[in-house]
Amino acid sequence: MSDFELVAVEDADGLKICKAIRRKVFIDEQGVEEGLEWDEHDVIGGVCRHFYAVVDGVPAGAFRVTDKGHGAVKLQRFCVLREYRLHGVGRAMLEKLEQICRTEAFSMIEMGAQCHAMPFYEKCGYSVVSGVFMDAGIEHVRMEKVL
Repeated sequence: MSDFELVAVEDADGLKICKAIRRKVFIDEQGVEEGLEWDEHDVIGGVCRHFYAVVDGVPAGAFRVTDKGHGAVKLQRFCVLREYRLHGVGRAMLEKLEQICRTEAFSMIEMGAQCHAMPFYEKCGYSVVSGVFMDAGIEHVRMEKVL
């Protein structure tokens, strides 16, 4: 990965990029029902902040975060397009998010992680803090990282 950038979404075009990435990963690849993927937080100026990753000028991953209060953010809809997986894109996305969170005085990142992705998140310093639960027909666990 030679050129990486994390873009904070500020307009409808940026949100459209995030949603296209999420559609490819969650709906097309993983079979999540469209009605479960999109919700009231998929807007500009709402409670969620949306981001997407660009690798060599091409959108490669996306996520959103919500301020949960008490110094914590919740990471949601974290995804990397198949062709960019295993190339450090996901790790770079998390590192940039963690930098942003520290700069903004957040001290914790929480998430519901798909069970198959637990080893990746654990390598990035996240810990499992719950048992397995189902979300959109996929096994998940709650994970967190103290910054």
